[in-house]
Amino acid sequence: MSNSSSITEFLLLAFADTRELQLLHFWLFLGIYLAALLGNGLIITAIACDHRLHTPMYFFLLNLSLLDLGSISTTLPKAMANSLWDTRDISYWGCAAQVFLFVALISAEYYLLTIMAYDRYVAICKPLHYGTLLGSRACVRMAAAAWGSGFLYALLHTANTFSIPLCQGNALDQFFCEIPQILKLSCSDIDYLRKAGLIVLSVCLFFLCFVFIVLSYVQIFRAVLRMPSEQGRHKAFSTCLPHLAVVSLFISTSFFAYLKPPSISSPSLDLVMAVVYSVVPPAVNPLIYSMRNQELKDALKKLIQWILHHQQFLEMTLRTSCFITFPGMELLLQKCSCRSWVMWGSQSCGGAPELQLLHFCLFLGIYLAALLGNGLIITAKACDHRLHTPMYFFLLNLSLLDLGSISTTLPKAMANSLWDTRAISYRGCAAQTFFLFLVVAEYFLLTVMAYDRYVAICKPLHYGTLLGSRACVRMAAAAWGSGFPCALMHTAHTFSIPLCQGNAVDQFFCEVPQILKLSCSDSFLREGGLLLVTGFLSFGYDVFIVLSYVQIFRVVLRIPSEQGQHKAFSTCLPHLAMVSFFASTSMFAYLKPPSMSSPSLDLVLAVLYSVVPPAVNPVIYSMRNQELKDALRKLIRHFFSSHELHTSLCK
Repeated sequence: MSNSSSITEFLLLAFADTRELQLLHFWLFLGIYLAALLGNGLIITAIACDHRLHTPMYFFLLNLSLLDLGSISTTLPKAMANSLWDTRDISYWGCAAQVFLFVALISAEYYLLTIMAYDRYVAICKPLHYGTLLGSRACVRMAAAAWGSGFLYALLHTANTFSIPLCQGNALDQFFCEIPQILKLSCSDIDYLRKAGLIVLSVCLFFLCFVFIVLSYVQIFRAVLRMPSEQGRHKAFSTCLPHLAVVSLFISTSFFAYLKPPSISSPSLDLVMAVVYSVVPPAVNPLIYSMRNQELKDALKKLIQWILHHQQFLEMTLRTSCFITFPGMELLLQKCSCRSWVMWGSQSCGGAPELQLLHFCLFLGIYLAALLGNGLIITAKACDHRLHTPMYFFLLNLSLLDLGSISTTLPKAMANSLWDTRAISYRGCAAQTFFLFLVVAEYFLLTVMAYDRYVAICKPLHYGTLLGSRACVRMAAAAWGSGFPCALMHTAHTFSIPLCQGNAVDQFFCEVPQILKLSCSDSFLREGGLLLVTGFLSFGYDVFIVLSYVQIFRVVLRIPSEQGQHKAFSTCLPHLAMVSFFASTSMFAYLKPPSMSSPSLDLVLAVLYSVVPPAVNPVIYSMRNQELKDALRKLIRHFFSSHELHTSLCK
């Protein structure tokens, strides 16, 4: 290519060569992106809605959240699309737009962090002049200056970068259009040095901002350490340390990414540094700012409570009694951030709010991934006529059951971690126990799916007869229906037993074995016998599944065509992996010997059989299934048909 005008597109760096790793990167980035959207969106909404947060500090924090949303939305969606659709290209103008927006938003964010340091300096070192120096007009002008300077700075860099002739190909060693990577394609060292000189000049400007921030915090710490009140020092540090942590993370990673010696530069190191300075800060900033800021946490709690004010889990009063036999009573659920699993009589585990927020964010990422993954499978199955087959009909039902089961347990656990509570009403606990029938129905459905694969591979000529549309509907209805009587029997039996061992349940949701530990008499053995019968029934399903797959593998290994064997395995192995994981964890959780039972082991097993399968099922079933991947790709392209992302991929 003689110059940049002959380049119509650039090739971005691929995260991995194998399809499985590409999908893994897609789901990882999707979780980070959704966490960033939710965290920054909550902060923006809380500041806008709570009049107590209408102060200069929170006004600048609102602008920081807007910049974070913009910067991560400039780079990550394209990277996720490339991983999902196994492509690398971005159009020339799309690359120019990405450079302009990313540089503008990152630069504006840096200027805004400098302004926020000045805000803290005035608030702590010159509190009597705070209203004068940081009035509403002054704050608006400072924020406008940060945004405006960022856009002017980006315009200068973008125009200069794309005016340089490029003749070293069109492959960029980065997952987005980064200026240093584009400059490596320049035709001569003169052009590169001219642009590099502009970057060094910019770094000097940023260094001056950094010196201003450091000097501001030197004055702040001197003033804080002279405060006689320990409470005053704690309040001052709670507003300054989050900002200092964000500044340190942002500056150290971005400076190292752009100023590291060429001798230690490598594509893998450049990729890691780019992720750290462009992806991590927008995702963790909301967590850092809300972790030690009580006003912001109170506003977020008030906002979420207002949104969910009709939900039953807002009941916060903890009652105690000897017997839990009437609907007004509450149970105490184990919080996921608790380190002392059995100390229910003394104190709650609220002494570690950072761990509670960490578990909240972790479960939130898992929950959003499960919602998105299963939602995509359901939509793709409904919209693509090629997937109107028995196998995908059962997969649709599996996704519906996964959505129901994870929505029964995880939202309450997240609410407990976020709001530092453990209470669930008696009726709420009974409802949660009953709706876990979805897990029983899912196990029955996995057995039906094994039969579907057996008929498809071992008796293909009878497939249309044995698995017609009516037969499929009846089997699915039987799976759903079998869960209801089983759940009704267990729920009615469990909550008819007198409970007098307190009201603390050693689990993050209402699990039958944990409730039975509170019983007054040997009625535990009676319900335990019922659980044992259920376990033997599940074992019968396991035997049927194992025998089905023994026959399947015998037939597949006799297929002369390697392509035929690969296609058969691609439809069977995901199902077998999911059945093995689900059956082993759930059966061990319910049938393990009491001697090896412990609260921590019970918690891990409960997470493995109730939380992990709904989140990973979409990945497992789509990883080796080309038809499903094509349908998902077609669906997502349809959603983004009007976007430049779609047009560049369809050329």
